[in-house]
Amino acid sequence: MRYFIVSFLLAELYFVSGFSYFWLIVAWLFAFYFLTQQFEGIEEWEGKSLYLAYPMALFFGIFLYFPKNFTWTTVTNQVFLIIGYVVFYFLAKLYRRYCYRPDFFRIFGPIAVAPMAFLFFRSNLFKNFFWKELVVFLLLLFFFEVYRQIFAKQKYSIVLSLIPAFVLLEFAWVLNFLPINFLSIMGVWLIIFVLTNEFWLLNCDRQFNLKFFLPELIFGLILIAVILISGSWRML
Repeated sequence: MRYFIVSFLLAELYFVSGFSYFWLIVAWLFAFYFLTQQFEGIEEWEGKSLYLAYPMALFFGIFLYFPKNFTWTTVTNQVFLIIGYVVFYFLAKLYRRYCYRPDFFRIFGPIAVAPMAFLFFRSNLFKNFFWKELVVFLLLLFFFEVYRQIFAKQKYSIVLSLIPAFVLLEFAWVLNFLPINFLSIMGVWLIIFVLTNEFWLLNCDRQFNLKFFLPELIFGLILIAVILISGSWRML
């Protein structure tokens, strides 16, 4: 509980400072440290606490970054932080209990990257283009590297973490050129992420079966088609 209280006080300093990058980084690094401490002392996961903590830290970091992107009132920002921290407290406990299971990440994986996708597709594509692409690529790379380090039942090269990260980055780049609203683009990309995430987890756990994965793929493609057809297209 004391780590949680200190983390909240750091977030308050971030809020009082006008959401400065310095306090954002300090608050996030402390939260990352706090999350890694939950896995220390567990012999089975010795030396892997950073990997176990990263997905939750990613989700928390994006939560902290959100107020910098909106012109909310002071009261709204404060309420957002308080409610967010309450949710974070209980979510961290849930994460600590179930993060050892690949099935948990079939749900938590898309939840963790959805806020990142929202910010990315909402932003101006060409403003700070290189840095945004680099950040998204690294965040995705580390995310899939968690799967390789924690769930893989045999030794895989890091290339197998690079491939899904690169593929998803390419889809993010290409989809941005569609003359459709960013929420529809985000929805399409998240479906692609879900399918990629599922494929990676099944392979890590040696449970991949094309017969069972194919219906999910077809359903995902149908959802993408529905989103694209029903989306608000604009003239170029």
